[in-house]
Amino acid sequence: MGWILLVFIALAVALRYGAFGEQGRSRFRRAMAPALLAGGIGFAAGFFGPMIFAPGANQGPLLGIFITGPLGFFTGLAWGIFRVATEPD
Repeated sequence: MGWILLVFIALAVALRYGAFGEQGRSRFRRAMAPALLAGGIGFAAGFFGPMIFAPGANQGPLLGIFITGPLGFFTGLAWGIFRVATEPD
């Protein structure tokens, strides 16, 4: 998981400083938008859901931190990349 995060940080820094031009930066933003949205929803559902539905579970919020948040992020990222790749130039 750490390597994936490191690759994303390196790509973000490269895009920020113009390694791929303005078109690459625009595509990156359009691909990351659904990833952040789905990751946030997955995190919130996994973090707050166990608090509401199983208040006695002492490790409930870890579900959002380690499972549903990253799963939502990568699902949204896959959708964003697919959407950017299939749109006409």
